[in-house]
Amino acid sequence: MGRNYYNTLKLPFDATAEEIRAAYFEAARKYHPDANPDAEAQSVFIEIQEAYEVLSNLSRRQAYDSSLPDQFKRKKPINLEVISSESSVRALDEDQLIYLLVDLICGKTVDDLILSPVHVCLIIDRSTSMRGRRLDMVVSNVRHLLQKLNSKDIVSIVAFSDRAEIVVQPTEANSIHSIESALTLLEASGGTEILQGLKAGLDLIRSNGSSETLKQLILITDGHTYGDEAACLALAEEARLEGVPINALGIGEEWNDSFLDRLAASSGGNAVYVRGPEDLYNFIEDKFQSINVIYARQVDLHYQLGEGVELTYAFRIQPDTTPLEIRSPLPLGNLDYGKKTSLILEFKVSPMAGRGPALNFITGKILMDIPSSPVSAARIDLDAQCPWNTLQAVSRPPQAILKAMSKLSLYSLQEKAKNDMASGDVRKATLHLEYLATHLLAQGNRELAKSVLLEADHIQRTNVYSKEGEKKIKYETRSLFLLTGPEQAQP
Repeated sequence: MGRNYYNTLKLPFDATAEEIRAAYFEAARKYHPDANPDAEAQSVFIEIQEAYEVLSNLSRRQAYDSSLPDQFKRKKPINLEVISSESSVRALDEDQLIYLLVDLICGKTVDDLILSPVHVCLIIDRSTSMRGRRLDMVVSNVRHLLQKLNSKDIVSIVAFSDRAEIVVQPTEANSIHSIESALTLLEASGGTEILQGLKAGLDLIRSNGSSETLKQLILITDGHTYGDEAACLALAEEARLEGVPINALGIGEEWNDSFLDRLAASSGGNAVYVRGPEDLYNFIEDKFQSINVIYARQVDLHYQLGEGVELTYAFRIQPDTTPLEIRSPLPLGNLDYGKKTSLILEFKVSPMAGRGPALNFITGKILMDIPSSPVSAARIDLDAQCPWNTLQAVSRPPQAILKAMSKLSLYSLQEKAKNDMASGDVRKATLHLEYLATHLLAQGNRELAKSVLLEADHIQRTNVYSKEGEKKIKYETRSLFLLTGPEQAQP
């Protein structure tokens, strides 16, 4: 077979004429010789033009498609399930909230696959505040990470403070001793400039591995970065477009959780609170037991909303948990073999919402890249709507979405408490924390409820959050989404 025109334009096999035109113009803007003087760009541009000339012409496309092996034309083993909190929408004279649970499910199991190679780049903060126990904890856990990877997988390491240094060039994971030896030479000094580390790490990832290689950045820091936040977020967007998620690990209590949450989520990754060695060990254990079994990467939801409908909240529940910035596309992260990627969406429906036979909440498409597929781009269409309820009857949400909504409400309570504190309303913040503790106790989460009540007492006495308590409550209420049921009650 000759050129793969679908992969050249990053299109699914069933791409529409409109999608072909859009993909061509996007690629042409990037690689046209007038915009990109790189010598390699000219040959890429010629390939793009050739692909467009074939795929945009119906008869030439049909002839090309008929020459492709059957494996190019097989339907992807992915199902989309959407559950609404309401079976119908009431016609009210006030705003109402409606929730959608969206599950993207991969039906292909791990038994069917050949494992893709992996390149993991660790970006380690070595600023002065990491000196001693924290840096030692990171170094000692690298061996555990290496043991979770296959021997031929690749590891690289960048250390940064106010400048970045490549500590380990891309090296096979079985070279445990050479990697550990390089780490033992790390010394803490200087300030914290995360952009320096991210740039160096992304450059290493870009320069090593084929298009089928699964790539991931892991940022480990204990402090704030100053003045380069916008540039870091722009770099995270570049990483998302290249299918490289950033997982951010915040050590201790001083790091900027709002910034790291946004940085990680915008790339399709996740931010994690690391209080000590056990948390770091658990992150490696959970994340890297499945890193080789990613079926699809760069999974993004591109959407449009119906008339009178506002998307007010988006939260990814699986494979990890994080709130998402309201934007299109929504970055959903990866989809694993035999698993699902899930999110819950909150919509505010105004009284002026379009009246037709049904209310259209959201339409769009979920785009993804499947490294193991001959045509790597894939698309799943999304069209969520509910009929109008003229009888004003109230329905009970399905059990699956009811569970997700109840856990989302717990996370929302801690967010409201933080917002209250930011506006100086200590009394309201205390009430929200007390409500949160009550609900946690009702679900059997006694230890977390106790922590919440202690923090409520602390802010009443001091008028500020404790740094440890604030992060503990935030990330432990977030982790409730991963529990299959209430924690066992403590004696």
